[in-house]
This record gives sequence, structure tokens and C-alpha cells, in this order.
Amino acid sequence: MSDVKITASRLEQSKRDKESVLDRLKNKKPRTKTLTVEVGGDELELTFQAISSHDLDALQTKHAPTLEQKAKGFNFNPDTFGPALVAACSSEPEMTEEDTKELWESGAWSTGELGQLFDTCISLCMEGMNTNFTNNA
Repeated sequence: MSDVKITASRLEQSKRDKESVLDRLKNKKPRTKTLTVEVGGDELELTFQAISSHDLDALQTKHAPTLEQKAKGFNFNPDTFGPALVAACSSEPEMTEEDTKELWESGAWSTGELGQLFDTCISLCMEGMNTNFTNNA
């Protein structure tokens, strides 16, 4: 096989490899995470799914901080954004924003427990891809 044919073959294979990688990246499924919560001696599993960066930005904009909260350095309204994010990320069981507001307003959930729900969702949305960008060659 001539050098020209070998080079053309390699270029074609490189193009197919690139297209395959791009297809896989474009079709990536959102991350999910299951959280186990103990309620009355029973362990309940809650599954959350990351929302897109665009949806997260829109949700933060919708739940903008008040002037007082902004003065304290908040980027979102901590009273409304938490329940909205948990609702948006809830997968199993699927919860509405009204459902999650009830949890936030309930006297049964501690700050730490609500924080665990929020932290699970925000970290799920903010995690990077499990991709190693270093060259190990």
C-alpha cells in the first residue's frame, strides 16, 4: 500500500473516531445519584438526576436573591432555590416544587437534612465529567 493510501486511510479512521466520540458526548445521559434517608426507622431511597447547565442557570435566575440576600453575598434566594432545585432534580419519586416546599416548611426536617437534599442536587449538577484530560503516554 502506498504512503498516500495509508495516510488517507488513517485520516478517514481518525475522522470516524472523532465522530464516534462526539456522538457519545452528545448523547450522554444525565448523572443520577441515589440518596438513602431514614424516616421512622425505614430507609427510603430518593433518586436525583442532574439538570442541564441551561436549566440550572434559568432556575437560579428565577430564584434570584432579594436585595438583602444579595448584600450578604448570595447568588440565589436560599429560601426558594433549594426546594426548586430538589424538585427539578427529583427522579424517583418525582416531586413537585410544592412537595419540596412542604419539606422545607415542615418542622420535621432539620437544616442539616434539608442541606443534604440540596447538597446532593447541587453537587450532582456541578460535578464534572469523569474524564481524564491528562496525557498518560
